Amino acid sequence: MHFPRFGRYLACFLLPLVLASCSRFWHQPPATPVTVTPPAVNTELLAQDLVPLAQPGPWPHITELIGYGDRLWFANSVAFENHNSADLYSYTPATGETRYERHLFSQGAGQPIVADGLLYWPFEDPRFASHRGEYMVTNGEDWQWHLLSEGEAFHVHAMATDGEALFAGTGAWAGRLQKSQDSGQSWEVVYEYPTPDRQVSRITQLAAMEGQLYVGVTALHETKPKVLRWEQDTLKPITSWPEGKRVDSLTAYNGWLYGINLNPDDTIAVWRTRGDQSEPVTGLDGYRVRAFAAGEDAFWAVSSDSVNGLLWHSPDGLTWTVAHEFKAARPLAVAIYAGQLYVGAEGENGQGVLFGPTAPGNVDPPLSKTALSRQLIPLSAPQLQQRLAQLDQALSAPASYGHGETQAVLAKALTPLALTGMPEVGAALSQHLNHAPPQETTTLLGGELSVPVTDVMQWYLLWAIGLNGSGPIPVELLSTPWAVSSNNPEKYWQPAPAAAWAMAQIGQGNQATIDALIQRLSFEGDPIWLKGDWVGALSVLTGERFGYDEAAWQNWWSHHHKNHP
Repeated sequence: MHFPRFGRYLACFLLPLVLASCSRFWHQPPATPVTVTPPAVNTELLAQDLVPLAQPGPWPHITELIGYGDRLWFANSVAFENHNSADLYSYTPATGETRYERHLFSQGAGQPIVADGLLYWPFEDPRFASHRGEYMVTNGEDWQWHLLSEGEAFHVHAMATDGEALFAGTGAWAGRLQKSQDSGQSWEVVYEYPTPDRQVSRITQLAAMEGQLYVGVTALHETKPKVLRWEQDTLKPITSWPEGKRVDSLTAYNGWLYGINLNPDDTIAVWRTRGDQSEPVTGLDGYRVRAFAAGEDAFWAVSSDSVNGLLWHSPDGLTWTVAHEFKAARPLAVAIYAGQLYVGAEGENGQGVLFGPTAPGNVDPPLSKTALSRQLIPLSAPQLQQRLAQLDQALSAPASYGHGETQAVLAKALTPLALTGMPEVGAALSQHLNHAPPQETTTLLGGELSVPVTDVMQWYLLWAIGLNGSGPIPVELLSTPWAVSSNNPEKYWQPAPAAAWAMAQIGQGNQATIDALIQRLSFEGDPIWLKGDWVGALSVLTGERFGYDEAAWQNWWSHHHKNHP
């Protein structure tokens, strides 16, 4: 299930009362299967058949399709389990080119949004686990890493706009809605979902319809209606929506808002609402619907079982016909871009695959490159000294590293420094990488994992250095062999991957850094998701886009050395 990973694990490990909330409903069929007759395929619905267009690999799922400029963008990751994979790609229909765009330091990509000429990519589960929401913003070429500096957030599940403000739906122990009125320069928590102690809620879906924002909630401990609407500076439940535990894939089409409801008995059903009026969409009963896409004159959906899948078409949202049948592929996402239909899926060979038109497709006009504005809150000289003194105190206190409190304590001390953008702060944080720790080891993840305190300290310092945008970062941190046992939430505090990410953020692309990253690609003990961190840093620092092709990187570096000794 596409459910908050780290928060889910903490809830399950530390709070036994929510253990029942941890089963993965997302990718499982209804608890009570419905027997249906396979529908006939109406091949005339599509002007062109769908064919595989891109299979970049190495991850099995392609999701979060979104059109931006002259390209269709998507995420390639492992979506249904704890896994440190989240790579962004783009596909240009006019040329057929698939391009590696960015590696996210996250366990998944949340629901993206285009707003004011920029593309926002939320970190569904930031790997730094700083208790702060994170996201990337791009104008198609340049990228910046931003932070939700207010409100506890383990995850940013979705971002959306109502035309006037930018919103982020987050998850921690309680789901929160955050709002920005300055394109993400500052944020405020404007709503918190009522959540009893020892339970968990998330705001996992955002959608705008007719200038109003709608929210989908995940709260598996209760069966209230899970669609809410932003009214008079708060969220109010849509009381006509049926009871349930979660809502997925909120999508607006022709004056109705559609969603996939997880019912109290753990079956699923598609519903639609206008607010005061809601009704079931029975034409898709019995199928595991994964996603919707709204075209100008048609509504589309994809469904899948454990092996195959279907593409559905509807002129009115109620009457549905199968337009395409996928064999040995599981469609997971669908989008309309420049009048053409595209589907993201899991392929039969375990690699994600993008389907689309057989012939080169149309593209939207390229966007003018909107300038990116850094998220900066500078400090005066006295404020800076005070913050650095507070950091020294936090880094030297054993309590800062104890029993799951590390994230909150260190992030609280580091966030004001990380958001300054001041070179002197980067230099000071870099010097603190050699700070003497108060003890040798600490336990994290509810006591399951014993971690060297130096590693934990450097991990969060590197997070702050990357956000601040300046260093330097010692190249030696990249050479530490991976000798960490796997854990259930796949959370780690080893400095090497954090150093690679931070080096990319500050632009530390000197020869020594590139050479160390190239060498690290050949380490045999690294899991493949860890190679994604080296690939991500190399792509940013060199401008090359070889993806996970280790031989191509080695060959490029060999020729680069000859031409640039």
